[in-house]
Amino acid sequence: MEIKKELKEILASIDELATRGGISRSRAFAAWFGINFFHLDEDEALEAAAADGGNDQGIDIAFVDPNAEEIVVIQAHCPERIDKKTPKAKWDAVTSSVPFIRDPARLVAAGRPDLAESLIAMRADHPDYPVTAGLISLGLGSQEIANSVEAHESAKSDDLGYFYIGQEDIISRWHALLTSERGIAEDKLHFDGGYVEASGDYGRAWIGSVSAKELQRLHKAHSDELFAGNIRLFLGTRKGGINEQIIKTAKESPGTFWALNNGVTIVADTAEPKETSSGSYYLKLNRFSIVNGCQTTSSLVQAKASERAKVLVRVIAAKASIRTDIVRYNNSQNAVKIWSVRSADEIQQTLRADFKTVGIDYAPKLEGSRRKKDKDIIELDKVSQYLASSTTEFLIQAIANKSELFDQPYQKLYHKGIKAPEVYLAWLVGSMADTERQALLQTIEKDESSGLLSVTSSYWIVYCCYKLIAKYTNMKSPQVTLVKMSSTEFSNALRKYVSKATDLFYDAAVDTYDRDDYGSFKSTLRSSKFLQKMEGKLNARVARTAEKALPDLVAVAKSAKA
Repeated sequence: MEIKKELKEILASIDELATRGGISRSRAFAAWFGINFFHLDEDEALEAAAADGGNDQGIDIAFVDPNAEEIVVIQAHCPERIDKKTPKAKWDAVTSSVPFIRDPARLVAAGRPDLAESLIAMRADHPDYPVTAGLISLGLGSQEIANSVEAHESAKSDDLGYFYIGQEDIISRWHALLTSERGIAEDKLHFDGGYVEASGDYGRAWIGSVSAKELQRLHKAHSDELFAGNIRLFLGTRKGGINEQIIKTAKESPGTFWALNNGVTIVADTAEPKETSSGSYYLKLNRFSIVNGCQTTSSLVQAKASERAKVLVRVIAAKASIRTDIVRYNNSQNAVKIWSVRSADEIQQTLRADFKTVGIDYAPKLEGSRRKKDKDIIELDKVSQYLASSTTEFLIQAIANKSELFDQPYQKLYHKGIKAPEVYLAWLVGSMADTERQALLQTIEKDESSGLLSVTSSYWIVYCCYKLIAKYTNMKSPQVTLVKMSSTEFSNALRKYVSKATDLFYDAAVDTYDRDDYGSFKSTLRSSKFLQKMEGKLNARVARTAEKALPDLVAVAKSAKA
């Protein structure tokens, strides 16, 4: 069986997540989908997909989509034979999950209190959000499933939305993600009448009305690549949802569509105004994509809207220096995150320059799970979590809400006079902690307490490691430089600390954990109460370690080959 290039890339990406999360390929597929198409945080997505225990009742992952203002529940199917049609039974698992989605308390009786806890929390935090349930599959498309989805969608008595995303659509979306930096090479955009031209520090812009037929033509010509800058999946027409309203307006009141819709934004490298012999106007576009208006365009395509339905379209031929920001601000799930802002301050610029001297790319403007993992690239959001995890004060915050670290805690984490070796130590310890955690998880994966080694336990291991470092070495020594820390000798010595810290954490966590006191493994690792109990046990275990059980990192750095 020959596998398409895109499918090989997708499976490799999924398998990398499966290894990190210590979960099956199918569960990792659910996390991969959420990370890539809904911009979920990787740690949170893996935790959601790796919830402890079986009996998930057809729910592989559930999360909130703030962009569509709904709760998404997914059954994921990643078969061994991707050349076979998706079995109907996989869709039946989705429909069987409906009673548990409507009443999460049923999941407690089914042996999944952790899953019930997550769904109840989502409902409590977003009481007005409807639920959309669906199947994602890397098996070949099934018309039988598509027909069933359509039947469920048309059942007016059902308050849930449904969707089915098959192999072909996932490959198309993945391809669009990979080509998002390039956009569509060239095409025309015909206006319905004239247009208004503007210019500013951003570049040049044209604003005018475009018919639904013109957007349908572009979609037919380029499919999902048209939305390279706005790749969140179109999940259909949940009853009462915004997409259903768009489609209804386009079908029943096309003449009012222009006034009731927010419009579409297109960003292009270049745009050249033209006029046809008949007096109509169009733009010749190069390297362009729709960055806001995916739902509008997809709904107009689905509605097969007539020429009478028109849309306000804004085309921006943007300067290269601002193009990325235009995409972010026009696409809410890609909004500029606070660590992206912090990365430009004086402290981070100084650190970036220091790391550059040893060939390490520090805090580059890289976002999204598709970036290539590279030990020579330090991600600001992740290293900040590692720094915060070294302290009792910020450990739980590092796990539960990393964005808050860039608010008030930021001044303490990146204190005046902070040096690059301090940050690099956190990065090395954190990276090694995740590797050691995965290794231990593979060894004891059938242990009933293995859920304590979920992805967020890496931050606990960092916490333990710093306790060991404080006992055995003085990392403020001038002997500990970036060059010395990059050596094999230093790396090997530090790994001994991390390995010891991993064992210390798991031993203490198993000794401390009680479901009645702390709830699920996920909530336990986020619990300040659990931290208070762990603190004393960890301190006692560290105190009992032999005086020369671990090497002096300063001595190792001093003797290491530069």
